Amino acid sequence: MVKEKEFLAAFEEVFVYQARKKFGLSGDLTKREKYLRPLFIPVYVILLYFFTQNHYVIPLAILMLVGCAWLSAIAMDSIRMIYHRRRTLAESRKGFGFREIEDFTFREKLFSYLISAFVLTGIFATGMFVITFIRTGESGVHVFIGMLSIPLVLFYNLRNDRDFKRKPSV
Repeated sequence: MVKEKEFLAAFEEVFVYQARKKFGLSGDLTKREKYLRPLFIPVYVILLYFFTQNHYVIPLAILMLVGCAWLSAIAMDSIRMIYHRRRTLAESRKGFGFREIEDFTFREKLFSYLISAFVLTGIFATGMFVITFIRTGESGVHVFIGMLSIPLVLFYNLRNDRDFKRKPSV
């Protein structure tokens, strides 16, 4: 029960932080980011609508690829922050047994990153598939091209982790 409380508390903090960051309300953003970030989502949605309405397949596929890569990066960064915050909360309550994501084996990192990226990006791609189908009546399978970005973002994150080398499983 304690493990779930710490995980939920960490998840809530990271979720609020990411939401504030998306809308330019986070304190760690530069002045330029504070003004540009709130514009990114509406511009992205307008472009999605325009490309879908006019049946521009290639620009829509590229936009989906960029959007899914962006969401995969957010998901992987968020899971890293959740594990860090969870460990911090456990240490403040004299609880032990939680590890940072940097302490994970290669396989544990791989699954942690993949699960978080597939969930967030999958929700987005499925939503776009449904919207495209309702709006145009087409199956819009090209929407799932964005899912191809997950392995690229995964490799980038694993490559940039401090200890990329394989650790023996415990």
